[in-house]
Amino acid sequence: MGSDFENWLCDTVDTVGWAVLSVAPRTDSDDPEEWFSYSIGLTKTFGWPELICFGLTTETRRHMINDAVEECRRKELAPEAGFRLSEVLNGYDTLLAEGSSIPDSYFGSAEWFAKQSDVDLPIKRLQLLWPDADGYFPDDNRCAEDVRFEQTPLEKS
Repeated sequence: MGSDFENWLCDTVDTVGWAVLSVAPRTDSDDPEEWFSYSIGLTKTFGWPELICFGLTTETRRHMINDAVEECRRKELAPEAGFRLSEVLNGYDTLLAEGSSIPDSYFGSAEWFAKQSDVDLPIKRLQLLWPDADGYFPDDNRCAEDVRFEQTPLEKS
């Protein structure tokens, strides 16, 4: 028997197919701009990369990740870098980007779950990007600097 959190995580993935966890990269962080959310269990359930999203509010990130999974399921597409999703953020497309440069430390519970589930490590990951008010994504030089900053992990691997 694991901790309450571990039991919740395993039960949620078994029931729903994945879970979404929101955390801060540092234990002393109370700055909501530093928080991020990521999926756990997509690799086990669908053979997909896990998704991570930075910036915005915890509730918005959670909905975005869940909506991205649902859109991919409806369209019968395995998510991959370069996919634009149109049903995730009301009025704007979102973009899946390669997330391999995001440190493993950002995926602690997903890594733990993968080990418990005999999933090969390291887990694959994609970053769910959201655009600025003009529709530009952080990988575009025209993107507003604050939007780009909010979606950049505090540390790189």
